[in-house]
Amino acid sequence: MAVSDHIKNFYNTILKSSHPLLLAAHLAGKVAPILFYILGSLVLGFTPQFIVCVLLLAQDFYLTKNISGRRLVQLRWWYDPSSEGIRAFIFESYKQYAPGPPINPIDSKLFWWSMYVTPLVWCVFAILCVIRFKLFYLLLVLVGVVLTGWNTYGFHCCEKWDPSHDENGNDSWFQMPSIPGLDNIYRLASIQNFFRSSS
Repeated sequence: MAVSDHIKNFYNTILKSSHPLLLAAHLAGKVAPILFYILGSLVLGFTPQFIVCVLLLAQDFYLTKNISGRRLVQLRWWYDPSSEGIRAFIFESYKQYAPGPPINPIDSKLFWWSMYVTPLVWCVFAILCVIRFKLFYLLLVLVGVVLTGWNTYGFHCCEKWDPSHDENGNDSWFQMPSIPGLDNIYRLASIQNFFRSSS
C-alpha cells in the first residue's frame, strides 16, 4: 500500500471522529515535539532546540490535560493542594454523569494509543542518549518522559477511578507524598542547634 493510501485512510479515520479538528490537534501536539527533537538540530543549535521542545511539550501537556482529554474521552484530572495539607489529585469522569453522551470509539482509541505510545518513544530516546553519552540531550528527553508520562498516568488513574468510592474525586492512594514545610525545617534546625549547644 502506497504512502498516499495510508495518509488517505488516516484522514478518513479522523473524519469519523466526533471532534476531528481537536483530535488532529491532539495528535499533532504529540508528534510535534518528537519531530522537532529529531529534526531540530538540523536548523537550530542545542539551546533554541531545547527551549522550543520544552515549549511544545508544555503546550501538549496543557492541551491534553485541559481540553482534548475532556472532549475526546470525557476525563479530567488536576492537582489540588487542600487546606489540610493533603496533596491529592482530583478526578472528573464520564462515570459521574452516566448515561452521558457516548464516547466515540475512534476518539477513544486514538487518544489512548497516543497517550501510551508517546512516553515510550521518549523512553527510547532516553536510552539512545545514554548509549551515545549525549547528556545534555538526555535532560531534554527526561523532560519529555516526565511530562508525557505524568499526563498518561493521571488519565490512566482517572479512567480507573470509581466515583462511588469517593464522591469528591479524591482517591487516597493517588496522593503525592507530603513535603515538609519551611516551619518544619526550622524546627529541625532548632533541635539540631540544641544538641550542638548542649555538647
